[in-house]
Amino acid sequence: MNALDPATPSITPEKGPDARDRILSAALSLFAMRGFEGVSTTQIAKVAGITQPLIHYHFKNKEALWKATVTRLFGRFNSEYAVAIGAIPRNDKKRYLMEVIRHYVAFSAKYPEFGQFVMREGAQESERLDWLVTEWMTPLLGQFKEVFQEGVQEGWLKDMPFPQLMMLITASASQFFSLAPLMKALYQVDPETPEQILTHSDAVVEVISAAIVSNAQSTLEPAMSA
Repeated sequence: MNALDPATPSITPEKGPDARDRILSAALSLFAMRGFEGVSTTQIAKVAGITQPLIHYHFKNKEALWKATVTRLFGRFNSEYAVAIGAIPRNDKKRYLMEVIRHYVAFSAKYPEFGQFVMREGAQESERLDWLVTEWMTPLLGQFKEVFQEGVQEGWLKDMPFPQLMMLITASASQFFSLAPLMKALYQVDPETPEQILTHSDAVVEVISAAIVSNAQSTLEPAMSA
């Protein structure tokens, strides 16, 4: 069994109905850091503070646990993000698009594991990746793609390839938070602070707006207060 990293979070062993939640929390941290292949159920059990058989009691196998972990993470992201962007007025489509991006940055900060899962699973072909794309990623992109296509047709967005656009947005939004230890070591900034989240949000919106909006200078306004 591989030794756990010193920075790996630990959970006080307990018995009770919250065991499944603790398993999922431990699995989220470990899968995000190491990927599916780099984690054993023995390690997950140790971090969760439970015995390994209890994992198999709640989940059929490691892949079932991985899917449950993704469903929990992406489900939370999806529901909270949907509520947030649902409250944004759509009468100004340029403003709406930029605020959608701003909220995406905010949720990438809240759930850095989101970007870590995408980077790790997206690096190699697998049935897990196919499932992740079909079940979660394609539906999440639907509304944004609709607004983007409307903007291109109406002439206020540049007609650039959608896959390249999404890579620009997702990478610039999430990697600042997914690579928080690097940001701290290299730039001595903590991405988790409210000030840095807001600064990064402003930077991403400004860069993306300049890249895709035909008249970017009329789109940007000071960031909304949290």
